[in-house]
Amino acid sequence: MITNQLFIEFKSELLKIKDKKKLENAYYEKLLKCLKSGQLKTFDLLFNASVDFDIFIDAKQIPNRFEIISKLLLNCIDKVSKGYQTSALGEIIDILRFCNKYALLEREISKSEKLLLKNFRRKKENKLFLENLYDLFGRTSNSFVLYVYEKMPRDLYEYLNNNPISYFTNRYRQMNFIKTIFLNQYSIYGLVVKYLSPVENFLNDFYEKYHENPDKELFEFEKIYTNLAYDYDLEVENEHYEKKLHLVSPQNIFLIKSKILDKNNYNFYNLSMVLLGGLGPQGLGFTYSTPKGEVIEICSDQKESKAIIIKYKQYLRSQFLQKLDLELTNLGVIKEIRMRINNYLLKVLNPRNLIRYSEKDSILKRIKTFLNDEFQDTDKFEKSEIFKIISDAIMIILREIKLKDQFKTRMDLVTKGEIKSEDIAKLTSLRGKSHYDVLRERIFFQYLVDWLYEIYIKEKLN
Repeated sequence: MITNQLFIEFKSELLKIKDKKKLENAYYEKLLKCLKSGQLKTFDLLFNASVDFDIFIDAKQIPNRFEIISKLLLNCIDKVSKGYQTSALGEIIDILRFCNKYALLEREISKSEKLLLKNFRRKKENKLFLENLYDLFGRTSNSFVLYVYEKMPRDLYEYLNNNPISYFTNRYRQMNFIKTIFLNQYSIYGLVVKYLSPVENFLNDFYEKYHENPDKELFEFEKIYTNLAYDYDLEVENEHYEKKLHLVSPQNIFLIKSKILDKNNYNFYNLSMVLLGGLGPQGLGFTYSTPKGEVIEICSDQKESKAIIIKYKQYLRSQFLQKLDLELTNLGVIKEIRMRINNYLLKVLNPRNLIRYSEKDSILKRIKTFLNDEFQDTDKFEKSEIFKIISDAIMIILREIKLKDQFKTRMDLVTKGEIKSEDIAKLTSLRGKSHYDVLRERIFFQYLVDWLYEIYIKEKLN
């Protein structure tokens, strides 16, 4: 609301300017103000409103935009380093996505930079990064790639030199933590993310246990993980051991084995569900392979009341009404009432919309109104009883599937070829952010950290 008010205020001021040249200059000043203050939504609205003023906006004419963008990004880094607010990592992605959308990082590229880019793109080890960049931001220019590869790591390095993280007494410990531990466990978007092991280790344990359970569609196996954790009091890295119980589908693993071992394959495959020792409520979690050959576990933060799940339990209108009629019959509702409810729902439910758990309250609200209108002569207590029976029936049909059962459903769909193992991370989400978003953003920051560390090593050697 505040952002829209600012847009209205800016637009009102611009409408008062009659001279075209002065209007254009004022327009760039307003855009600059939006960028400086991080009011990206207002910038977005103002930029798109330029057509109403018959003005063509060239982002390259916004002065000092590189310095401003760097400052916005470093403000996010500041949040992460001082308060360990890893949610600000998502803000970095949003800012870069915004910059790419409006070509804010466009500039002339020198001959030496063109050669640098050419060599960068040729290197096999950078293929994964370029795929990740396209996945996150869509088509990007050479200027954008250069900014991410050259400018961002350098800005980050200089920031950390001038603003060392307070937990560390020297640069080596700080840089080593960022390189080896920082992205191994953190929370973002209400999700907890954790590195567990190389994917080869997971597969070795799986095959060892599979030979003991060759005929099972799903089986469980325990695995002990050894990871590094930083002791801030002693300023040392300690090995941390933890046991997790995995539920796996052998058929899923067989389908994806060669793909997850392929170093050139940019995908995130669902490996298992963690039944004990997991990150989420009641010790549950989900594991995925990454293109870098890792096993990553993700699940909802303990503060979340519900775990992150895929709701496959959904019906077309006709399927839902058939099930409802059956349940109402089982619960003793007479045929006349069943038919009247059925005919009413046929009218008010959209045949193109899938009916799922999230729609139950809306359906029940409509039915309550219908009963009050259509059964005015019926006793209030009796009407309440009918509504309760209908409510119970809908709850039976649409009730949420337990997490373990949902995993089984996923694996069954993968086996049947109805969904792909790599699609599960995209379907599993919380507050608009999926496990896939978390996984691909983590890859991006891994590259950024690697380049930051390379700068540190070069400076140290010199």
